Amino acid sequence: MPTDRMNLSVGIIGAGPGGLALGIFLRRNGFRDFTIFDREDGVGGTWRINTYPGLACDVKSHLYSYSFDLNARWSRLWSGQQEILGYFERCAQRHRLGQHLQLNTEITSARWDAETKTWELSTSSGEQHSFDVVVSAIGLFTQPVLPDLAEEEPFTGTLMHTARWDHSVDLTDARVAVLGTGSTAAQLIPEVAKVAKKVYSVQRSPTWILPKPDRPYTDREKWLFAHVPFAKKIYRTRLWLRSESNIGVIENGSDNTHEFRDIALRTLAATVPDEELRSRLTPEHPFGCKRLVFATDYLPTLSQPHVEVVSSPARALRAGSLVTADGRELDVDVVLCATGYAAADYLGQIDVVGEGSTTLQEIWRDGAFAYLGMAVPGFPNFFMLYGPNTNVGSNSVIFMLEAQAHYIVRALKYMRRRRKTYVAVRSATMTDFIARIDEWMQGTVWLTRCSNYFRAPNGRVVTQWPRSARAFWGMTRRFRAAEYTFEPPAHPPAVEVRSHPAMAGSPARPTG
Repeated sequence: MPTDRMNLSVGIIGAGPGGLALGIFLRRNGFRDFTIFDREDGVGGTWRINTYPGLACDVKSHLYSYSFDLNARWSRLWSGQQEILGYFERCAQRHRLGQHLQLNTEITSARWDAETKTWELSTSSGEQHSFDVVVSAIGLFTQPVLPDLAEEEPFTGTLMHTARWDHSVDLTDARVAVLGTGSTAAQLIPEVAKVAKKVYSVQRSPTWILPKPDRPYTDREKWLFAHVPFAKKIYRTRLWLRSESNIGVIENGSDNTHEFRDIALRTLAATVPDEELRSRLTPEHPFGCKRLVFATDYLPTLSQPHVEVVSSPARALRAGSLVTADGRELDVDVVLCATGYAAADYLGQIDVVGEGSTTLQEIWRDGAFAYLGMAVPGFPNFFMLYGPNTNVGSNSVIFMLEAQAHYIVRALKYMRRRRKTYVAVRSATMTDFIARIDEWMQGTVWLTRCSNYFRAPNGRVVTQWPRSARAFWGMTRRFRAAEYTFEPPAHPPAVEVRSHPAMAGSPARPTG
């Protein structure tokens, strides 16, 4: 344990964009005793883990980057996985984070020690690490979800989730089934169709598709970004403002929603000539209630002769085939699961134990919650990046992560300045925030009746931020000490807390 408690030690779980940003801000503000853990062999988070063919960002490159480290060298409007990973690797190197990284280290538990006011982190190899403050930066997209397939016979082919892509599997002339219709499937299927003999797009329900007019940046544009002062900053600001202007897309029945729905329908009509197929690719759910998919090659690929859309979900595996819910048997060599992540199950793979031996899993049993997506009552000196209700609907998550990282550093600077060793958000602060989130959520497309990964089992939307990115920035610009307590309770109750009181009778329920 550090002898100078004002030199706060910080443990950061995750070396993705959020963890790196926090590390950079800590260094800039004179904090040197921090460690960034990651279970992978390098930085980048989801951009290191995911390597499936066709992977790219659905936010334009200049906006999907740090405001303090703009990149003049982006090759195209929407960059691919390798280029994005390279950017974050360069950021970590340029800002001298190497000495703070502990890679190939998986954190399995975090336990608060009330006597020492420290967090004890345990790794999968049995190591123990002690810190004054712990920040989870593992994000939403870390726990892949595999479909529930009955294995009626031992499957002789390859079953693979896209988040664990095996590059040794050759898809050339293979018969491939792709499960899912989200962003991953829309990026993957055109690439698979280039080499496979047969491709089945197995869908539970179709998704709204918007065009993605990607192109390389011209040499002149890249020269301007590199040599004209403020050019890339002005360009990024324009992208940000344009994204903010589309905030209406999260409002059910808004002009933005109707406008983009019409674009999606025109795109479908222009790219899928077969009327029967077009009908099966037209979603019934309201536009925007699921994550929007931007793709240009996806819909034309579904009309190719060797590609077939199967409008029945996968049910079972047999030796050389996939069986759908309607009883059809598809002969396949490879099954690719583009079935997403347990996004609403925050920190599900880490056992986090706070005051009174209460776990986050216990209090989040009915759905995750956190003040500004960062702090939970009863879990002192513990913050999160990209926590509950911070997935922004119309802008870049990098902007949100920067706002949160700045806020956490402000909290730590307050503690250092006032010589505090304990900080916990007040229960009343949490209650008020949940009430406001539920109020803001009313009228959004996410409360319409459709299936998405945004909801907890009780129906409450726990991933999405129901306002603009600008509004979140405004709420996180200052660390308000009155919203927190800096003294531990005299006798923390050792009781099971099923959920926060404000969660009871939450109005955020599915509507017709």
